[in-house]
Amino acid sequence: MIGRIIGYLAAVLVTAYLFFMYDAYVISGLLLFLILYFFIALLWMLLMRGKLVPVPDRVPAMGESGKRIRAGVTLRNQSKRMDLRFDFTVKIHYAGRKGGKKKRYRGHIRAGEKKTFWCEFEPEMCGNVEVCVDKVRIYDFLGILCISRRCRKNARVKVMPEFRLMPLEITRRTREFQADADVYSGERRGDDPSEIYQVREYRTRDSLKDIHWKLSAREGELMIKERGFPLGCTVLIWFEADAGTGGTAGISRLLEKGASLSVTLAEEKCIHMAAWYEEKNERIVKLRVDDEESCYEMIWRLMDLEPCTDREKRRACYEDAFRGQEFGSIVTVDSEGNLIQDGKKQELLRL
Repeated sequence: MIGRIIGYLAAVLVTAYLFFMYDAYVISGLLLFLILYFFIALLWMLLMRGKLVPVPDRVPAMGESGKRIRAGVTLRNQSKRMDLRFDFTVKIHYAGRKGGKKKRYRGHIRAGEKKTFWCEFEPEMCGNVEVCVDKVRIYDFLGILCISRRCRKNARVKVMPEFRLMPLEITRRTREFQADADVYSGERRGDDPSEIYQVREYRTRDSLKDIHWKLSAREGELMIKERGFPLGCTVLIWFEADAGTGGTAGISRLLEKGASLSVTLAEEKCIHMAAWYEEKNERIVKLRVDDEESCYEMIWRLMDLEPCTDREKRRACYEDAFRGQEFGSIVTVDSEGNLIQDGKKQELLRL
């Protein structure tokens, strides 16, 4: 484009020189045309620049790290009569991270038509990848001049981490830890008096407090009501991402470790809770994980985790959200993807 502008200016200067050197109607008309062309082309581009609309509407919602992802941007010419020359750049980068991959597209599109332009990329880490179109350029009739318009269109691909089973030990203390819940086990008894697990005949050493007096009177013998075992969250996985530490690679490791830990606990039939601080809404997000399906749903939500800048506010929200709530074990996953239990980094968790 720069070469074409230089050529245009050179043509104007040469024609102006010839105009002063020779008295010819042809040269006068050519000079007038070259001068008027700039203003006519500028006016035409101003009228047409809103007619080109790029939309990244062929971008998949989900991908996997290490596997190729194909994304498409559709360009629409909303003008019904004019063909347009265009130029735009697609930028692919991790959310909150500078740099990334760029690909430029140029050409012309007929009136009322739309074209889809494809690009492929292979993410090396998990996290949110954005496919962005910041601006589009429209050219004049001869492709000499151009004018740009910001559009700021973007779409997001959630690159999911790989779910791997990890070695850990779940102790009897965690297995038998009774956390408050509205759901009770149908296979084991507990100590929650608000729910009856089963009713059976009286045995020696049974507490008189557990006698079902109405049923005993009806049956003519002492009957005992066994208490229910609440299926509450016995383990808390706390995700703690701090701004300025770890970066995109750290968030990727956090997601991978969190996914692996959660799916392993789900495989071991250990009900747990995943929680993190959502700074933009100043709240703690808490999700119960019962099985692999709810584990995948939790990771999908966790993909939107953003690093925290106000640690004091996060700590206050944490204390308020979990006041009076107890867990058998608490595991923190930090910005580097480290697993922290009882204030120490752990390679092999013993919950």
